Amino acid sequence: MNLLLEVIIANGLLFDAFGVIGLGLLALAALRLVREKKSWGGSMMAYGAVALLIARIYVLLAPHVVDNDFLIAVGPIGISLMMALPPILLTFGLAGVVWGLWGHEKWLKEKY
Repeated sequence: MNLLLEVIIANGLLFDAFGVIGLGLLALAALRLVREKKSWGGSMMAYGAVALLIARIYVLLAPHVVDNDFLIAVGPIGISLMMALPPILLTFGLAGVVWGLWGHEKWLKEKY
């Protein structure tokens, strides 16, 4: 097997941890933009990063929390919501980050 593929499979938790840390740093950097520069694009970027972070943590923790008893307890509507939540959060999160970057760039052009 390819060595890179073995590293990715064996160290999946490490890559997941780096992903969560990276999204957290993105959210903190966006919040710093809001606080220090008063950029409205930074707030959108922070909302998007937090949505991506929640989706990432949800995807990581769901296999450990969700079992058959939990699925029976939430019913078919809850199962549908659980299946729809990650794509919705990922879509709005990515849109928020992109809109925030665009908004911050537009704010910089207007200011300077």
